[in-house]
Amino acid sequence: MSPPDVVLPRPGATAGAVLLAAAVLAVLWVGVATGSLLAALDPAIDAWMVAVRPAGAVTTAIVASEVGQPAVVIGVLVVVAGALGWRSRSWAPVVIAAGGLVLLGLADHGVKAIVARPRPPLVWHAMPAQGLSFPSGHSLWSAGTMLLIVVLVGPVRRRWVVVAAAVLVVVVVSGSRVVAGVHYPSDVLAGWTLAVVADGLVLLAAGAVTRRVSRVRPREQPRS
Repeated sequence: MSPPDVVLPRPGATAGAVLLAAAVLAVLWVGVATGSLLAALDPAIDAWMVAVRPAGAVTTAIVASEVGQPAVVIGVLVVVAGALGWRSRSWAPVVIAAGGLVLLGLADHGVKAIVARPRPPLVWHAMPAQGLSFPSGHSLWSAGTMLLIVVLVGPVRRRWVVVAAAVLVVVVVSGSRVVAGVHYPSDVLAGWTLAVVADGLVLLAAGAVTRRVSRVRPREQPRS
């Protein structure tokens, strides 16, 4: 893995983002555990959404949830990472994507099992939904995969279109879960922050490996 393969964010910025996201996640977690902070407002927000959502919004939410399910966004990341790796003749994009997927999966299942938050009342559900509520899997996987795609695509000056598309995907997919009544707003925020933590740790590890390889790789001797 070398710097030209993947342009990684600066370690300081990545570490700062991880710490901030972890702090927000901890606050959300405490709120769920104690029934305070944003978690105290979750039922009222969802109840209001269920009361005012028009039929068209429900249909859109169902479609967005189906199109943005984890298997789909994971598939998109795999294709993008594979294409970038083939184009650059490097395993770096594939390794980073694989590491991100593993850590996202562990984070998703691990935090769900620990927090064990039930979903909103079944009568609010506009579509079938099973499992625990915190964090939202759709939110975590859409944010986690889109963030990795943005990083893998290349320098910031070339990725603004990708950034815009990624943000749109994350907002629409995540919002659809609240509109459909199958998640609380704090579940969505938890998914986003947990995705930043997981991806950030992978990127920090990739950066550390890159710097180590750069130091130990023998320098090419200039031709005489």
